Amino acid sequence: MSEHAVKVIEITELHPHANADRLCLVPVGGWSCVVGKDQFKLGDRAIYIEPDYVVPLDRPEFAFLRKPDSDKMKHRLKAIRLRGVVSFGLLIAIPEALADRAVGDNVIDELGIERYEPPVKLAPGGLDDGLPQREWPQVYSPKFDVENVQRYEDVLRSGEPVVVTEKVDGASTRYVWKDGRLYIGSRTRWLKADVLTHWTRAFLNTPQIAAWCEAHPETVLYGETYGPVQSLRYGRQEPAFVAFAAMHSGEWQNLPELQRSWAEFGVPFCAKVYAGPYDRDLIARLAESDSTHSTVPGHMMEGVVIVPAIERRDERIGRVCLKLISIRYWLS
Repeated sequence: MSEHAVKVIEITELHPHANADRLCLVPVGGWSCVVGKDQFKLGDRAIYIEPDYVVPLDRPEFAFLRKPDSDKMKHRLKAIRLRGVVSFGLLIAIPEALADRAVGDNVIDELGIERYEPPVKLAPGGLDDGLPQREWPQVYSPKFDVENVQRYEDVLRSGEPVVVTEKVDGASTRYVWKDGRLYIGSRTRWLKADVLTHWTRAFLNTPQIAAWCEAHPETVLYGETYGPVQSLRYGRQEPAFVAFAAMHSGEWQNLPELQRSWAEFGVPFCAKVYAGPYDRDLIARLAESDSTHSTVPGHMMEGVVIVPAIERRDERIGRVCLKLISIRYWLS
C-alpha cells in the first residue's frame, strides 16, 4: 500500500546551515530541507513536498521554479545542493486558501501536485500492446510500489535482520504462469506477448523466466526491465530483466528463499548489497556504491531496497519494503 501524500507539518526543529548565515535546515521525517533563515520559526505550520513529486508551475507557490523562456508547465522535485548541503524536496508556507488545514492533512489535490511517474517507451509505431482485460490472468497481482524510508523511519527496527538489494532504474515488470500459459505484464497492465516492447524483449532475452514461472505456477514474478528504458541505462543496448520479488495467493515470499530459487534456475535478480541487522547509516553509505548491473565502470546505483529477511506487514504501509535512493541519483 503506497500513500501519495503532500502533508501539512509543524516545524519542530531548525538547524543552522554550516556554510551560510542566511540559510537553515529543517528536518522532516528522515529528510532535510534547506530554507531561508527567517522563512519559518519553531511552531509554524508548513507544507512539505518530498522528492519525486511534480508541482504545477502555474501556481504562485511554485512559479519561482520556472526557468526563463521555458514553456514547461510542471517541475519534478529531486534534490539540490545549496552551499554544500543537500536539500531534499521543497518546504513552502501554507497558502491563504489552505490556512485552516491541520497538521497531518494531505493537500496534494488542492495544490495540483502529482506523484512522478517515469515515462516508458511503449510499442513502436503506436501498436496496441495491451492484452484485452477479459484475457488477463485470474491471479491477484497488485502493482508494485515502494515508499521512501525517510517517510517511515520507524517501520524497520534497529537490528532487525534485513536483506538489501540494488534498486534498478527501469520499468516495473510482472510474469506469471497460469492455465498453461506465460503472461507478461507491466506495472499496471498485462501485455500481448507478440508485440515487441521493452517487456517482451527482456523476456525473449531471458528464457530462464519462463522455466521458473512454469515450475512455480500462479506465482507472480516481479522485477525490473532496464537498459534503454529510463535515464540510467547501465551501458546496455538491449532490455534486460532482474527479479526482485514474488507473490503467491496474495502472500509475498521471503526474499532469501527466492534468491536461492532464482539462482537455481539462472533467473537474474537484483544484486544483494547487504544482509544482516538493520543499520540505517551503513545502508545509506552502501546506497552510494557503483551499480552491480552496469557494464560501464563507475555507473551510479539508483539506490537500494530494504526488506525484512522474514516477510512482515505494517498497518500503515502494508508489506514492509522501503527504498533509500542514493544522493548521487537525486542530484543527477
